[in-house]
Formats: sequence, C-alpha cells, structure tokens
Amino acid sequence: MKQHSPVLVLLVLCLLFGTPGSALYDFSGIPLEIVAQGEIDGHLQTFGTYGVQDPPATLVFEVAGEVQWARTYVGVWGGTPRYTGWTDLTVNDRALPRITLYGSDDRSGNVYVSGYGVYWVAYDTTALLESGSNRITADTSRFEPDNKLDGRIYCLVTLVAERDATGLTTRYFVAEGNENLHGEGWSGTIETTNDACSVTLPVGEIPGVRAANLTVLTLASTRGEPSYVLFNSHDLGPDVDYPGYPPGVRDIADETSFNAGLYAPVPSRYVDIEVFDVLALLREGENTVTFQRGRDLSGDGMISASANPPEGEHYLHPVLAMLTLERERASVSGPDLALSGIAVQDAHAGEEGAIIITIRNLGAFSPLPAELRVRIDGDLLATRQVTLDRSGLQQAAIPWSPGEGSFAIQAEVDIPGDSDPSNNRHQTMVTVGGLPDLAVSLEPPVRRGDAVQQGDPFLQVLTLAGAIAISLLFLVRRPPQGGRRMLGLLLSALVILALLPPPLALVPPVAGQDTSALFLLPVTVSNLGGSDAPAFAVSMYLDGERVITKEYLDGMQAGRTDRSEIPLYTSPGSHHLRVVIDENGLVRDADRSNNSAEATYVFT
Repeated sequence: MKQHSPVLVLLVLCLLFGTPGSALYDFSGIPLEIVAQGEIDGHLQTFGTYGVQDPPATLVFEVAGEVQWARTYVGVWGGTPRYTGWTDLTVNDRALPRITLYGSDDRSGNVYVSGYGVYWVAYDTTALLESGSNRITADTSRFEPDNKLDGRIYCLVTLVAERDATGLTTRYFVAEGNENLHGEGWSGTIETTNDACSVTLPVGEIPGVRAANLTVLTLASTRGEPSYVLFNSHDLGPDVDYPGYPPGVRDIADETSFNAGLYAPVPSRYVDIEVFDVLALLREGENTVTFQRGRDLSGDGMISASANPPEGEHYLHPVLAMLTLERERASVSGPDLALSGIAVQDAHAGEEGAIIITIRNLGAFSPLPAELRVRIDGDLLATRQVTLDRSGLQQAAIPWSPGEGSFAIQAEVDIPGDSDPSNNRHQTMVTVGGLPDLAVSLEPPVRRGDAVQQGDPFLQVLTLAGAIAISLLFLVRRPPQGGRRMLGLLLSALVILALLPPPLALVPPVAGQDTSALFLLPVTVSNLGGSDAPAFAVSMYLDGERVITKEYLDGMQAGRTDRSEIPLYTSPGSHHLRVVIDENGLVRDADRSNNSAEATYVFT
C-alpha cells in the first residue's frame, strides 16, 4: 500500500479551521480579510474596554444566550518593531499559552503587527465562554525587569455570536488585519505613504433585512486629525465642528468611541470603535468598507498632518470591520455552504501533493457533517466527511499524485438543509509537470510620456476597491518634498494605464528631490517550469529600500509570462534596482538563481 507523507496525513485528518495565510510583520500594514462569517438565531454582541491603559486589562460581561462563536482581541503598543515581549490571556480563570511578540520578526498566525510595533492579537475563545458572567484578563511584559516593549494595552475586545429567543436572525461578516495608514511622519522622514485601505464584504439577498450595522475599530487614533470611513463610497459619521474646516470633513477616529449617533460616547485614548447604520447603503453582492487617514484639502497633492489645520492622521491602524444584518426570524435557518476556492499544493508529476478546498458557510452553523467530493476530469478522486467549523471558514486537504498534463479539478459539497445549493460546486484547471521555475527580468526605466505600452500594467486592480475618487486617494502616493508638481501627471497616468489582474501594494520609493518625476520600470515575471506556481509575491527595492510589493494571489500558470510597467516616483539620476520573487522561499522552485534581478540605471 502506498504510504502518504506525515504532512499530508495530518492535512487530511485535520480540517484547517481558518483562512490560509500568515501574519508576517509589514510596516505598511496587513490587509483586512474575512476570518468569520455566518448566521445565528440571535445576535452578534461586542464587549470591550477602550483606551490605552497599563496592563493588566480586565473585561467583565454577561452573555444572555448560548455561545455559538467567539473571538477576543488584544491591542498592544510595542513602541518600536525592534522591541520584543509577550502578552497572555486568561478567560474565566483558564490561562491560554503565552504569546511572544517578536516585532519585525513576528510570524505568528494570530498576531498582526505593523508600523512602529502596533500589535493586534486574535484568540478563538468560543470554547472558553459561557452563558452568564464572563471575565477576561489580558497582560503584557510591560513591568517585567529588563523589558523594553512598551506593553500598554489599547483595548480588550470580545465578539460573541449568541443564540437567543429574541426572534431575530443575524448574518455577520468579521474582517481583521492591521493596516498602517501613514503619511510622512512627524519628522517628515518616512519614505512611504499609505493613505487608504479597503475590505470587501460579500452580501447575498437583502430583502427582509431590517437593520444593517457596520462596526469598525482603529488604533493609534488622534483627535483633531481628520479621518474617514466610507461604505460603498459614501462617507459615514457627522462632520467635524472644528474651526477652520469646510463642510464634509470628518474625524471618525477622534479618540471618542460610539459617537456616530447609535450609542452614548465613550472617551477612548488612541482607540476608536464606531457603529454605523448602513441599511440605506446596503446592496446585494460586494459591499466595500474604506478607511482614509485624511484628504487633500488644500489641493497641493498631499495629505499633511502637520498643516494648519491638519488634513489627516499621522498614523492610523484599522484592525477590525464587522457587518451585521438582522432579519425577523420567519423560520428555522440552515447552513449555506459555498466553495470559494480550489488550490494545489506541491502537486508535481511523480510526487504526492494535495488539493486544498476552501469551504465557506454563509448560513447558520450545523452540527451535521458535510460531504465533500473531489473529481479529476470527471473521475471521483475522494469523498470526505467534513465537520463544519463555527467560524464559517475552513479548508480540507485531499492527497493527489498526478501524472504530467492538464487537469480539471471539480469539487462539490453537500449538507442536509442547505438553503442555497447553487453555490456548492467549483472547478479549476491546473497544469502539472516538473517544479515551477519563477524568473524575473528588468528593462531600463522610461518617463511616463516616453513609455511604449506593452503587456498589462497593473494599476486598475486598486481602483476596483471603490469609487474613482476614493481609489485615486488610495493610489496617489507622495514623497515628502518634491512630489507636489507631479499630481497632475500621476492622475493622467492612472487614467490611461492598462491594467493587470494580480493585486498591487504600491508604496512610493525613497524621498526624491525637487525634480522628482514619475518613471515606469518594465518588469517581466515568468513561470518557465512544468507546473503551475502557487501564490507568491514580487518585491522591488530602490537603493536598498523596499518600495513595491506585488502579490500574485492566484499564482502563475506554467508557461505564462507577465510584463508590467511599474510606476516609480523618484528623482532623476543613478539608482540601483533589485527585484526578488518569493524572497521568503515559500514556493518550491526548480531554479532559484533566476528569482532575482538587479541593475543600476540612470533615470533621465
């Protein structure tokens, strides 16, 4: 009998309970992604303590109904990404394992850290909470001898999906991350800017929805520095009453929580949680939440936190976005399973790999198992019984030993009482051969006006995040000094550039001089190997500083080549460029010698 590798056996026996990925440190931030979704005959409650305080922080609250799902968050201020320390959590007298905070070296899956050591730590506390009184305490290493971590706690927050007898059904979507929206910094020396971020929440049918509330939470907020939250391109919250500002200016992250009109305001130093009524703005399909650290009020192409009056925040960390939809409970609700993705892992000719199936439950939790069937070119490969996770998100891994060629992978999942079986099927094509061989090459830079359009430049994917005005704010990045005259050129370039599907995280390079200009650098990425490559990232360094990260979330098919003209905002002169594919070594690659390319070019 053929022996399966221990890793694959473990994958088959253990259904992964969350979305794939890791929370590697990133100064510019970790995007918000959905980590839980579902439907509950009851409510999704939020309990918390808000405002920076010395540890320990304690949260006491009552759960009226039956706990179906719960997640607890701790926000910690590190002071700098170089300092390390720890945090721990005790829930109803049960201590969870201590978590080390590694700063810029952090790789823990439930620790989101960005910027100058702003931590957002997530815990699954479903099995630890109970009906009635609950007590949660968070602590850090702040008062330990020789500790350098600042260790103050921004907030301690718990979300609880509870079943109750109120006669309401609540559908919910919870997204978490740790974006670092920032300008040039207090000293004007920060070499990147990140003015906005977005997260998309998929909503099904909306007839019968009687209430729709959006909850957002930000860290490192400062009163008096404007900030904005938008839902489907509409500003939320009231205008500010600060002197010197025109109508339309908001300061959502104003260190006073719950002052958007639904609840009584609560002072919350360096923290802001708000709940908005978005029923009138809700739509079927994709609903987009956008955070902006400010807006250019003077028209000079910059969002200055140092202007008089300030135009935006120096720093702002969106870490949580949650949408809840309430309906009258007309009947017993049921699960709604959907297959949202099929990926292959280490599937190469002559080797044993795995097919990874992502399952989402858009409806109510069901204790009954689901049946998952996977077929290759129509022939049944495997059948699995899948126990649903209460988060509404999970994965299943199916061992697969393919030969060489192209294959159609089909997956289907069924469960008794599924309210919408139409989304229970999914199919994808994969190519299998030898190992992938990712390669990258550079061409000399050109000014935007001199460029000959080839391939698919990749700016439009960012504009899809919201309306054009919001997306332009997302895309426009300025150097601290010389970029003011380039706004018109950049806007023109954004209108005429063709676009590439893979998402791009655009961060401007090091600060230019007064002659800064927009250049385009042609970069070609290829998969020369015999198999499709899984997801990977391409990083670009300008004079030793990382300025752009482009993610290929869908990987790259065998034999495919993508040529992109990457925008660089820098001063004319000699600059050294280096581009690296998969610098963390996560992809099995046939030849790593061609994973990077570097050259020194004269920008004229």
